[in-house]
Parts: sequence; C-alpha cells; structure tokens
Amino acid sequence: MSDPIFLHLGLLLVTGLLFSLLAARFNLPRIAVYALAGLIWSQDLLGGVFNLQLGNWSGMLTQTALALIAYLIGGSVTARQLKRLGNTIVFCTAGEVLGAAIMVFVAVWLFLSGQAQALLVAAALSVLAASTAPAATVAVIHEYRSRGPLTTSLLGVVALDDAVGIILFSLLLVVTTGISFTGAMSVAAVEVGGALLLGAVMGWALAFFGNRVRNPHFFLPMVLSAILLSQGLAQIWHCSPLLTAMTLGFVGRATYKSGGERLLAPVEYLEELVFLVFFTLAGAHFNLNVLLGGAELVVIYVLARVVGKIAGTNLMARFTDAPPAVRRYIGLGVVPQAGIAIGLALSLLNHPAFADTGLLIVNVILASTLIYELLGPFATRYALRQAGEISEEGRYD
Repeated sequence: MSDPIFLHLGLLLVTGLLFSLLAARFNLPRIAVYALAGLIWSQDLLGGVFNLQLGNWSGMLTQTALALIAYLIGGSVTARQLKRLGNTIVFCTAGEVLGAAIMVFVAVWLFLSGQAQALLVAAALSVLAASTAPAATVAVIHEYRSRGPLTTSLLGVVALDDAVGIILFSLLLVVTTGISFTGAMSVAAVEVGGALLLGAVMGWALAFFGNRVRNPHFFLPMVLSAILLSQGLAQIWHCSPLLTAMTLGFVGRATYKSGGERLLAPVEYLEELVFLVFFTLAGAHFNLNVLLGGAELVVIYVLARVVGKIAGTNLMARFTDAPPAVRRYIGLGVVPQAGIAIGLALSLLNHPAFADTGLLIVNVILASTLIYELLGPFATRYALRQAGEISEEGRYD
C-alpha cells in the first residue's frame, strides 16, 4: 500500500481546525492546540494505531512553511524600526545567545560531571541552546495583531538569531572535529553572507517586478515563486534558507517602499494555513521514548536555557535603556526552539567526535522542542499582553 499522504495530512488539518474551536472557547493560543492536535496523530498514539507514518513529504511541507514564516519576519521589520531600536535588538540578541549558552553549559556540565565526554555534550548543547525558533513567536504576534516596541524588538531578535546560531555552531566544529578555523569561518561566511546576498538580490528582483505588475491576482504566485526559488538556490549554494527568506522579505518591502505591504499581504492571507500545517506536523513528530530516555537532562536543558534567555535579554535591555516593556518581557518571547536547532543537532551524527554522544544530543533537542512548541506560545502571549501590545478585541478568531 502506498503512503497515505493525503489521508494523514487531511486528518492532521481537520483535527487542528477542530482544536482551534477549543482555543477560541478557552482563550488559548491556537498554535499550542495545533501542536497538541498533531501530537494525537504521532506514532505513539493514533498514528501508530492506524499505521500513519510521516514520510519525506512532511519535511518538504515543514521547510516550505518555515520559509513563508521567515519571509513574514523579514517583511515585518522596517528600516525605520531598526534605526529606532537597532541597539536594543543587537544587544538583546547577544544577551539571549550568551545567557542561554553559558547557563546550559554550566548546568549540563555539572549534571554530567564525572561521566565520559561530559564536556563535549555540555559544549554542544550550549551552542544549540543559542538558537530560537521564529515560528511560534511570529504566529502569536500575528494571531493577536500585536504592535509596539516589544513586538518590533522580538521580530528583530528572532531574525538575527539564525545567523548567530550558525556562526557559533561553526566555531564548535573548529574545537571538536578538527576542522580548521579558516574552514569553519568560510562555511559560516557562505551560509550567512551568501544568504544575505541571495536574499537581497531576490528581494530587489521581487520589488522590481512587483512595481510592474498591475493585476493584484498575480501578487500571490509572484511572491510564492520568489520564496520557493530563493529556497532552492539556498540549498544548492549551501546558504541558510531561513536567513535567505528573511532577507528577501526585508529587502523586498524596503525596495518597494510605500507599496511594500502589497508584497506581504498575499502571504499574510495564507498565514493561518501555514501555521496550521507547521505546528500540527511539529506535534506529529512526538516520540515518547525520546522524551523518557533522557528526561532529567531534558528538564535541566529546558530550565537552564529559559533562565539564560530571560536573564541575558533583561541585562542587555537595561544596558541599552530599552523601553520598560522590552526590559521586562522580551526574554519570554525568545523561549521557543525548533527547526535550526534540530537540523544542527542531526548534522552532529555525521561527525566522528560525536559518534558516542550525537544520539543523546539529538534526543535532548527533540524532546525539548516538544515542550517549547506546547508552552512557548503561552509565554509569548503573556509577555505581549503584559506589555500592553495586544488585546482580546484584536485577536483573529
């Protein structure tokens, strides 16, 4: 029997939509219940009962959804906002990255002290802790139509986070796998610099053709074509797909100037479908054995990373004299973690230095991702609400 792709995807989406009614009824973030709906169809629950397995198609859909989300992030941050809050965004990014990395390293190293390769595991998890998943943060911002300095700062921080995570991971390879410093930096330069250049060129081309299109019905296929083409080129040239999509959105809107919203509107129209697909698939990847296999280490990693993120952003926000709402709550908005951390962790399985520890690291990241996907949206919503940047009247229902 062939893989029942459409049946599995249809069940995920229908369950997610039904659960969204519960979200509206009990005032819950929709993406949290989307993840819960996907979890029900994981292999440990109904997916195993009905023999429904996630194939390669799920990875393709996840990457496409993440690219659309990254495009929205880039397009949501304007040059004027960056000029006003630039220092806050840069320093808060540095604070949350260093805070998470230091706290996780110390906590994991103390927990594993005396065990073989404890230092190696602590170093790897500390680097992986630096990255933040933009999808959950952006989904909550769009669901509640949040506006204000905290919202802008959050969008800027999650946009920079991907680049910082790639650079730190490259440095980890220098220390642990024998790759030369020059070689690792060249890899980082290609992934980050190449993504910025590719995204900028594609963004300029999108704005160029957008200015010449008169039929509004052509904007959706035009934008989707640009995003998908940029993702394909990024994969071929080994650039960061997320950074490419973010830069595409930012440069496209900035180049289009006053009409920049026309380049965002088509994707914003699709955003609920994108979030529904992305988070139900994330929940469907749940694996109970992974969660239970290293439960204590998972809890330590999750708590240390959250404390580090909050403490680091709070310290740097105070240093830059950021608005009070940003100082108090930005740390909660950068808690979620998923895509890039999982991808980087999986790549460690191919390196000899991690032959004995790679699987443990992957399991910790996968299990913690499930926790972040379920609880992260609540933290982000709480932060935005306490900052006074959302209201129940502004929510999309």
